[in-house]
Amino acid sequence: MRIISFINMKGGVGKTTSVVEIGTILAREHNKKVLIIDIDPQTNATFSLIGIDDWQEIKDTATIADVLGMNNKFSTRDEEYDINDAIISDVCGINNLDLIPSHIELTFLDLDLSAEPGREDILNRQIEKLENDYDFILIDCPPNLTIAPQNALVVSDYIIVPVAPEFYAAIGLPLLINRIAQLKRKLRGCAVEILGVLFTQVRRTNDHNHHLDTIRKTCTDDIDIHTFQTVIPFTTRISEAAKFNKPASLHNPNADGVTAYKNFTQELLLNLEE
Repeated sequence: MRIISFINMKGGVGKTTSVVEIGTILAREHNKKVLIIDIDPQTNATFSLIGIDDWQEIKDTATIADVLGMNNKFSTRDEEYDINDAIISDVCGINNLDLIPSHIELTFLDLDLSAEPGREDILNRQIEKLENDYDFILIDCPPNLTIAPQNALVVSDYIIVPVAPEFYAAIGLPLLINRIAQLKRKLRGCAVEILGVLFTQVRRTNDHNHHLDTIRKTCTDDIDIHTFQTVIPFTTRISEAAKFNKPASLHNPNADGVTAYKNFTQELLLNLEE
């Protein structure tokens, strides 16, 4: 089992889309058993895979908020929630693609767990209890490094950093890498490695080409981080699919972005075999 977190301190760079599309492609085209965990309180990955009515039915008893110990009114403090109770199997009718949905109350996770011993290790303990034998667990993280993404760092084998080729990324990427290195030293048992940078929302403009080349050079020369060769083009047909609570791989299977994610998934699998 490989656990991969998708992290960037900047929002709107395609973290959620990458998790949903890669997870879907791994399950549908590579026959991998995949679990997507949405730990972002914005719940975008969740609503890319299930509808609001389905979420309403489970939001009080079966989300990542429960897994991380926020909801104790249904159990005693000594009784830990079972992660298997939060899993929605075969989302969107896709065999081998499961989901643990998010909840907006994750916004208050740091307040609720500030005095909880081992609060960064909760997800790690929970994943040990999984009954299904997953090939991949993909974690969609919020654009910060608070308690929820710290849980993701502790449990993950790898990080993929989705990056849009713009000015902010050239400055922010080294800061993110430095902060992750600091957390690795502080968080017990954290041995996560950065697998690479995935360029997303790439437009065919001189400005994007310039920033893409600059960021690749920064990664190679300054911070020694791999950059994937496959880039994901900007296309509204990818984001449109979320309105229908489906991955673009199902809703717009012929979109350029979907083809790019298929190519990236193949590159990812080859990278992991090396």
